[in-house]
Amino acid sequence: MRQILLCSLAIVTILTAGGIAYYYATLYTVDEAQEGYLALTGATVLAGEGLEPRHSTTILIRDGRIVEVGDDGDVEVPSRAKVLDLSGYTLMPGLIDLHVHMGPSDPVFEEEGVGGILATSKLVIDWARFYPGTRRAFLENGVTTVRDLGNEYVWIMELRRQLQDGSLEGPRLFAAGPIFTTQGGHPVATFGVDPASDSVRLPSTPEDARRAVREVASGENRVDLIKVVQERGGPGRSLEPIAPAVLDAIVAEAHEHDLPVTAHWGTLDDLKDVLAAEVDGLEHIESRGVLDGWPEDILDLLVEEEVPLSPTLAVTDAVLPPQVASKLRQRAGEFHSAGGRIVLGTDAPINGLPFGASVHRELELLVNGALTPQEALRAATSDAAGVLRTDRIGGVEAGRAADLVVVVGDPLRDIRDAKNVVMVFRDGRTVVDRRSKGERS
Repeated sequence: MRQILLCSLAIVTILTAGGIAYYYATLYTVDEAQEGYLALTGATVLAGEGLEPRHSTTILIRDGRIVEVGDDGDVEVPSRAKVLDLSGYTLMPGLIDLHVHMGPSDPVFEEEGVGGILATSKLVIDWARFYPGTRRAFLENGVTTVRDLGNEYVWIMELRRQLQDGSLEGPRLFAAGPIFTTQGGHPVATFGVDPASDSVRLPSTPEDARRAVREVASGENRVDLIKVVQERGGPGRSLEPIAPAVLDAIVAEAHEHDLPVTAHWGTLDDLKDVLAAEVDGLEHIESRGVLDGWPEDILDLLVEEEVPLSPTLAVTDAVLPPQVASKLRQRAGEFHSAGGRIVLGTDAPINGLPFGASVHRELELLVNGALTPQEALRAATSDAAGVLRTDRIGGVEAGRAADLVVVVGDPLRDIRDAKNVVMVFRDGRTVVDRRSKGERS
């Protein structure tokens, strides 16, 4: 009798989950691809990789790609083109968040009763088919590209595929897939991630490391980069770092497959480890590492090797005492002043950071840490695109995808104006439009 009841409950749960999934999956539909000509006129445009302001500018778009940027009146607009007058607005490249985690990895289920009612119907059909609210939140905030730095491998690759082929609406997605760490390291020992899950790889020998990298470095599910976690922990909690020989093997194998490696690090010794292994990027500025200043030799090496740093100031600002958070902003400013490459990442949704909106908080903190508004915006556009190794996005210039954001105000004067989003274009499609009815007519 109990088994019959459980089976009946499982059926009801599956049907309910399917209904919820259908509703949310159709909540934000994908518009048809932008075809033909679209002319955006009159705006002040933050143009090129330097985001230099151009007043009264026309952007001509064809089939989702920018074909010309010039002064109003100098660009020949085809008679059949759709024209949008954006006079009085500022137009800039779509923003890029280089450090997110798109969905919850490894939810905990008690395996009771028909597999936890089939793991609560595959977490309500992957929360209504890949988190439409999350995808929408990025677009609403002008974020047109994100880089996921740790997630369930098959799931995140499928989300990437559906965003690429237009099955789902949302930002462009670059993904690292599973995190390379240890049994006693972050996030296994800190967040309770299942060591057997598909969201982590725990190689214990150089051979295991190379094999694990090869697994995710080929085929249609080839990742865009590898992420390693090198963490010794701190007072009150010791963590297990990756052994140097294993770390070296991960990085070497990734480079053989033309994959960059970015590293989450904690202490100064962790930083030395990942630099010795020749990683390509760094995530976070940790209070356990350089709170009181950068060692001169390490700072010189980072600048000389042009290693990009995503300080993720918003995620630490949310939980650390103000005086500690202030010091981390100072360290970001020192890194930048020395000639280091600062790029923008948030680590949302860690510590409750909202997807999309946290990018604007990060921009404000970068400016507070000594970057100019223009430099902070470059960290979230052209410089971030450089880290992604692509020239398709990150700038308003001919040949690039028409991923664009229209805002009220002047973000070069006040970085807070970057969050006054009025319109967002993704491959030339209008995905956000908050203009008045009069402006739309």
